[in-house]
Amino acid sequence: MRLRDLVDKNWNSYEQKRFIRDDTKAKTDDFDPESFKHDGFDDREKYLETYVPALADPDRIRTELNDFTPPRLTAINDSPYQALVIRYGILRQLIQQPDYSMEKADLLDAVQNWQRSFIEAYEQESFEETDDLLHLAQAAVDYQNQIDDSELHMVYSYFELHNRAQDSKHEYYTWLDFFRRLSSFGRFPKVSRSDSPEHALDTIEKGLWSLQEQALVYEVNGELTTELVGIPEDYIEVVRDWLYYEMSEENLLAMLETLDVFDRQSVLIDARERFGVEGKNYGRNENRRENIAQAGIFPSELLKEVVDKEELKNIVDRYGLDAHKRKTDDMVAAIIEYFEQSQKSVEQGEPAVDLYLDAYEEIADGAVNQVPPQLQDLVDADNAEEKLDILFEEATGEIFREAFNLEGVNQLGQKATGMVADGEIEQDGKWLLWDNKRRREKFKLGSDTRSKIKNYIDTKDKQHDVEWFLIIAPDFTEQAAMNAEQLEMQVGKDIRLVRAADLKELADLWRGEYADSDRELPLSVFFGSEFFDVDRAAKLLELEFS
Repeated sequence: MRLRDLVDKNWNSYEQKRFIRDDTKAKTDDFDPESFKHDGFDDREKYLETYVPALADPDRIRTELNDFTPPRLTAINDSPYQALVIRYGILRQLIQQPDYSMEKADLLDAVQNWQRSFIEAYEQESFEETDDLLHLAQAAVDYQNQIDDSELHMVYSYFELHNRAQDSKHEYYTWLDFFRRLSSFGRFPKVSRSDSPEHALDTIEKGLWSLQEQALVYEVNGELTTELVGIPEDYIEVVRDWLYYEMSEENLLAMLETLDVFDRQSVLIDARERFGVEGKNYGRNENRRENIAQAGIFPSELLKEVVDKEELKNIVDRYGLDAHKRKTDDMVAAIIEYFEQSQKSVEQGEPAVDLYLDAYEEIADGAVNQVPPQLQDLVDADNAEEKLDILFEEATGEIFREAFNLEGVNQLGQKATGMVADGEIEQDGKWLLWDNKRRREKFKLGSDTRSKIKNYIDTKDKQHDVEWFLIIAPDFTEQAAMNAEQLEMQVGKDIRLVRAADLKELADLWRGEYADSDRELPLSVFFGSEFFDVDRAAKLLELEFS
């Protein structure tokens, strides 16, 4: 969530004083957020101009993340420790999501499951008797059977001293380490002590409200999603520092499965030995990779320790990453950033069309210059930019073929010579042509492009009955609509401007409600002028198949 994008969203955030006198045992269903709105939130421009700069101030953010006595936190079940755990869990769950957002209900469940997994995973015997952090956790709990702010500051100070003395990030202590030790003797949040999961979710939601109150997360109501929670981009690096977070376990495993170097048994065995990875591997590299991903190894240390510099250079070159190839740290950081930021949540072995749909808006965007890792091997090209152009065309063809079940799809752009569109589709004797336009800025459909499209249509129309020409781009200028209408008058055909996001939305609608093995998407949904409208297409489909 970019702060500057908030003005374009239907969003709510409940920022003021609701925890000052709130009953900590009250159910969240009884809470009325509207009555606690911040004065500036009703005026979005004022909010962006006046409040956001202060909220994004680096000193203010560091204070919010590292000072454990902010307003209201002591009111969440009267436990500052519990509030800290919930805050940590929420931020950790969020930052592992693509685009740092997640549906609210899923988020609450994920944080609760995250806590329960700790309770089940750790016992006191999990740690050495000489473990200083275990002793510190026990001392904090023994102090009046409660952990107060001074105890938390003491733990944080210990982290600082310990971590400054370490050369290896693999040996850093984080709040996650502290929580592991606390959970081993039953001092995890109320989810571990309550017979009512609903009450635990209630507690987590109050923690979420507290973070919203501090403007560290936002609730956003979009057209398709009613409740999303995101971390503004301005805060992400600070949150990463606070969490010592490099990469989610899911994306680490995806990196191990993608990079050729981790197909080598010798490299995987070396990693197991160097980092003390346990778990049966049954002699299979697949199991070895899973054990490494689950062992909590920092990816930076893994890459530095078991991948040589020449191999790092090859990875950086292959994926077109921006890194100083003489500096190992730069290459490692670029690889981690790529796999953490670009990887999308797709199931192993899903059809190519699912991969394409998941990343369609990203590969359509001319500002994107890195190919998502799971799409790297789907096309060949000499450089990343050319590869993305091809991917956009391939993805569009695959969506028409597989998502819309259209048999008469023929891709032309990469194969044919002369004046041709990127692809064509025949249905019941009528033809649709399409062209893909990756652009950093909104596409304006200038005179040169209009001339080319007219030639495409004139050439094809000599043989076949062309009904539609689709121009598919990330977005269009208002002038593009006027230019499309002018071109329509010249060629006598429907010229439709289709945003990549709208084609993806149409695919989701079709697959969710109308798709059948013997049913094609009727191309008549593209009848009309100027911008393609998904809502109008939905009404046409409802009439067609009701």
